Amino acid sequence: MRKPFISVTLSALFLSLFIGPYVSQALRLPANATGSIEEEVPKWVPPDFSGQDSALGYSEKAFAVPEGLEDRVQFWKDIYTKHTSLQGVIHDSRYVHIVYGQVDFSDLEELKTQSSYKFEKEKERRINDAKKLIVAQLTRLQDPASLEQPSVSDLKLIEMFSKVDEENKYLEASKPGRLRFQLGQKDIFARGIYQSGHYIRQMEAIFKEEGVPIELTRMVFVESSFNLKAMSRVGASGIWQFMRSTAKRYLRMDDSVDERNDPLLATRAAARKLRNNYKMLEDWPLAVTGYNHGPYGILRLSKKLGTKNIADFVDFRKGSFGFASASFYASFIAALQVESEADLHFGELLVGEPIISEIYQLKKNMSVTKLIELYEGDIERAKKLNPHIRSTVWQRKGLIFRKNRIRFDRKSEDLLDKWKEKDQFMFSTRAT
Repeated sequence: MRKPFISVTLSALFLSLFIGPYVSQALRLPANATGSIEEEVPKWVPPDFSGQDSALGYSEKAFAVPEGLEDRVQFWKDIYTKHTSLQGVIHDSRYVHIVYGQVDFSDLEELKTQSSYKFEKEKERRINDAKKLIVAQLTRLQDPASLEQPSVSDLKLIEMFSKVDEENKYLEASKPGRLRFQLGQKDIFARGIYQSGHYIRQMEAIFKEEGVPIELTRMVFVESSFNLKAMSRVGASGIWQFMRSTAKRYLRMDDSVDERNDPLLATRAAARKLRNNYKMLEDWPLAVTGYNHGPYGILRLSKKLGTKNIADFVDFRKGSFGFASASFYASFIAALQVESEADLHFGELLVGEPIISEIYQLKKNMSVTKLIELYEGDIERAKKLNPHIRSTVWQRKGLIFRKNRIRFDRKSEDLLDKWKEKDQFMFSTRAT
């Protein structure tokens, strides 16, 4: 017999037995934590967004929830805080407050480690089976005769649809494109908070230098959740998920490096791109949406709709402006709120130690063998500081080309000085 896998509500029992322990084991302070452990790994603290009066387009309410987006923001907050990546929900893509139920894959965790292909196939089967049940129920509810003796499940759906003013609303909701599955991200978001500790304060400093509100650094939780290896199906790369066509205006990419994958260089590029978006669109919700969809596309859509109100964009669907683009700003605001109150959702969290580095620009080509000498032969340390160097270089199949930028930590300072003394120093002054 197949295990039941869809439920309309998320039980408190499931939260306590599954989600709670998962996050605790992954990121929360252990129950027997000693003072030395806590000193070595810093705790999460709420962000401080004060002192930004001079930031472009800034006000205290610049990133408040826009009227009309309340349901969408709450939907994404639930995705980030209630459902893990071994769960998901089936919902209406137009009216996101209509969540039909949860699909659970937690019993497939072992299968996922054994065969990702079999896991994905079983996951797809469960999602499709759940959608078929929902379509059948919606079709039945469209027939007035079926409402004479509604079930408990029917009554819940009727209540959720009570705010929907649409002809043949149940039938319309059952059509292709309206039923959508969204994977949960609670564990991913919590892990992202830990990873953010390596870079977030430096990212905030970069945004301040560029005159852009530092709240926007939290877009990374939507783009990649600070996964340095993030690569989309369409080729977007790095924590800011830059496409090559956009990145080439701000970053270096050649056969030896891809600066989209350097978190801080990409952060400065993202700040400049967002600043340019705002100057074009004169509105932060539109500028942020333009980061996902493209600023010129948003400008054309704004003119077509005759509005700059982001709430008027969310029901529009045409061409490449689909659910992802329409939901991008709401998901950002949700991420901003969740990260700002992380202790309420995840308990006491640890964050990674800041990775402090200096960046230099090469005067001439350099082999990775010579480069690693400056890290005392520690290739893993060199890779951690330089995720933008391509794998072929680490495999010693090519050189790092001149004018590319390299990061060093404080441990390399003495070795750098020795190279200077021997007139073997191959770096120009620190690159900015």
